[in-house]
Amino acid sequence: MRVANTVVAAVSVLAASAALTGCGSLNGTSGNGIRSGAITAVQMGTITRITGPQNPGSQIGMALCEGLTRIDDAGKVHMDGAQSVSSTDQVTWTVKVAPGRTFSDGTPITAKTWVDSFNFTALGSNAMASNYAFEHVRGYSELNPAKGKAKRTTLSGLKVIDNNTFTLTTDSPNNDLPYMLATLPFCPMPKSAFKNPIAYDKKPVTNGPYVLTKLNPQFQAVVERRKDYKGWIPRGAASKITFRVYNDPNTAYQDVVAGNTDVLRSLPPGLVAQGENALGDKGLTPIAKNTLETYVTWPTYLDKKYPKEVREAFSMIVDRDAISKNLFLGSSQAARSLMPNSVSAYRADACGSTCGFDPAGAKKLLDRSGFKGTIPLLYDSSDTTFAAAALAISNEAKKIGLNVEPRPRPTAALGADTNDYSLDGPSIALWGSSFPSASEWVASVMVDANYRLKYTNATASSEVAKAWAAKSPTQADQHWRAAEDSILADQVIQPLYYQVMYIAHAACLRPHAAGGDMQIYRTEITCKTSN
Repeated sequence: MRVANTVVAAVSVLAASAALTGCGSLNGTSGNGIRSGAITAVQMGTITRITGPQNPGSQIGMALCEGLTRIDDAGKVHMDGAQSVSSTDQVTWTVKVAPGRTFSDGTPITAKTWVDSFNFTALGSNAMASNYAFEHVRGYSELNPAKGKAKRTTLSGLKVIDNNTFTLTTDSPNNDLPYMLATLPFCPMPKSAFKNPIAYDKKPVTNGPYVLTKLNPQFQAVVERRKDYKGWIPRGAASKITFRVYNDPNTAYQDVVAGNTDVLRSLPPGLVAQGENALGDKGLTPIAKNTLETYVTWPTYLDKKYPKEVREAFSMIVDRDAISKNLFLGSSQAARSLMPNSVSAYRADACGSTCGFDPAGAKKLLDRSGFKGTIPLLYDSSDTTFAAAALAISNEAKKIGLNVEPRPRPTAALGADTNDYSLDGPSIALWGSSFPSASEWVASVMVDANYRLKYTNATASSEVAKAWAAKSPTQADQHWRAAEDSILADQVIQPLYYQVMYIAHAACLRPHAAGGDMQIYRTEITCKTSN
């Protein structure tokens, strides 16, 4: 599945002014709120959208949506809005809908509700942000023609069988479907939403454990538990969550330290050391599974300029352990695999010798290649972690006579050149996954819309198809690893480091994740509450 290439904002570190103890500071406002069952969470940036795929308001959307499936902390799939999702061939899937579910306005949710929602989102002319998520469903291309109007308005791969059952047929075997059904693009909508999706987004009729009760996009959003909800509710879930808008992560962090706000998801790397001192183990929790990885990518249209030996040499002068330990002070981990530890196919050292720090070996490769030029290393100028990594790589390169020149570029300019296939060197890129599957990390490399590498690999494509068609996770993982080996051998994408997600929070809260991605509405209140 296609996912968004993400950029982590640069931050400056401000000194912590107070330590957080108990359930909020005596001078703060969060302690009494938590004890009454309510929490306040940081919402970074104006709430431009709530429903649909990953966006600044998607944490709010997660609290409002019961998907057909859900993913737990370990990455296991559970049934949620579905009683079962099954297939004998990984192509045609039978979905049994959980009975008795309703939207927050009382509208019943049936098999037809899900099918109508999926069809509406998949039809290109409706211009839904989640449209891309249905590209694997049979009939998607007919609803999204390259030219002209669609000749039909429903996916041929969706069929209502009865009130509680529908089938979903993919265009080829795809055992990722149970994962996909847990993501926001596959949330259902009532018929009333189809008339004006933009207005609906401001006041969605929800089917999940919470309902939106207040929304001021530049200030806050408030969600409260539904009393009529019959589905799964996270352990220790709050009765009320206020998502408070912040535009500066430093200010948000200070408010958590002072006890004025309870949860900050994904503390920026530059604040982790401060957080360890100010919050300690009870107020700063690292998520065990990684879902963010930073790479160096090499567009294949530059292969003649930077042949494979040069790319291998570049990888071997990167001291991944030193970068993670000395530059990022524990907020990252060295990466030597295309995949993170949140997926079952992960191997810690899939990259082998080319991801090892070997300046002497790199020098031999360069001498053999005869390369004497400069390698411009491009990165987003707004990201200080990219800048630090680029400088460290450049300094190591100089020691063997290789000139690697760090070149920061404004976000928009770098994005435009990437999309136009006009880069003049490798670039540093951060990637995040929608769900904990190897496909998000391996198959995604060959989707040109993701990295714009103009990269094809017949062996890897064959292994990806076999992985998606596999009858068991063990068989699938064998094929994912074979595909990963083939891609790594081409040196078009080189692992650098994983960003560790740290959650800053009040001491009597425990954060929870979905396969490595922290979800605020799953935050557990561990101290005694009055509700």
